[in-house]
Amino acid sequence: MLQRISLWLFLLWAGISIGVAFTAIPVVFSPAIKETLPPGEAGRVAQSILLRFFQWQAGIGGIAGLLYACELLRTPQAAGKVRAWILPPLLILSLVALSWVHPILARMHTERYALQTTEVRRRELAARFGAWHGVSQIGNVTILLGVLACGYNLTQLVGVYRTKSD
Repeated sequence: MLQRISLWLFLLWAGISIGVAFTAIPVVFSPAIKETLPPGEAGRVAQSILLRFFQWQAGIGGIAGLLYACELLRTPQAAGKVRAWILPPLLILSLVALSWVHPILARMHTERYALQTTEVRRRELAARFGAWHGVSQIGNVTILLGVLACGYNLTQLVGVYRTKSD
């Protein structure tokens, strides 16, 4: 039962990740939205979405970790080892994104679009933001791949793909 709940959590996590990365954020930066909002406001909307996303990600990762710990206590041999190796780094990456990377990017964005910021400083912030954003994207893709690996492993453990002859 715990493995089925864990599978549901990983599917939810993957769905939220894909929905935010491939639907919500691209819509925020679509030409129609960017033309409607003042400069920098699309980024502020994206920050709000991403903050909620990172909060959900950390929460789901924490719950998944607790469920895995309960599985280990009940039947260690049936819990599988994939999540033991993948889940802790996923949770750490999620917490780093929430508590460190997101605030850094938000501060840079706020300063970049502040009225008193000089053009030279704006360019410097844009370059730094781009570098941090790239690191963030690599982290997000890594988390998504880890979530998918854990989800796939759980499908094997709960027998989602087993046939009746197995």
